[in-house]
Amino acid sequence: MIANLPVTGRLCGPTLARIPRCGGCMSLTYEICGSLSVRDNFRHYHAQQFARSIAEPADIYFATDAVTRSLVIRIRGALTDDETKSVDGALEQFSQKWAQTGAIFRRVRYGEVSFVPVGFALHAELLQKLIDEQTQLEALLQRQARILEKFRPTAS
Repeated sequence: MIANLPVTGRLCGPTLARIPRCGGCMSLTYEICGSLSVRDNFRHYHAQQFARSIAEPADIYFATDAVTRSLVIRIRGALTDDETKSVDGALEQFSQKWAQTGAIFRRVRYGEVSFVPVGFALHAELLQKLIDEQTQLEALLQRQARILEKFRPTAS
């Protein structure tokens, strides 16, 4: 059940929350989203505390699930580079404290998509290695495609 709290402009319920701050975010420069498997002692109010600590112009959407012990979160807004670094740092600290495992979040900065490992430090490190390997593989496949393209007969 979701209760509307119009006085504060917040939409909150026992498992879902939206803390809007940027008035619709017409010119989004940053968005990060993903899902974390969280520790047994994690509660919805921990997510609320985290959301309130984020850079002021960002919109924060999150949902918690006590049965699956998970947190889904999306942070977006028209953020400066410093605000973006602040959000990234806060998310890293939060996830290292509360995540049960590592996870990969999707981040969009100025329209460019990247993937960010977060969560349990060892898992995040291993996930970063996988991301690096994937990047190298994509570069190799592009080089192979360029070489194979040279085998095509030219129109004479």
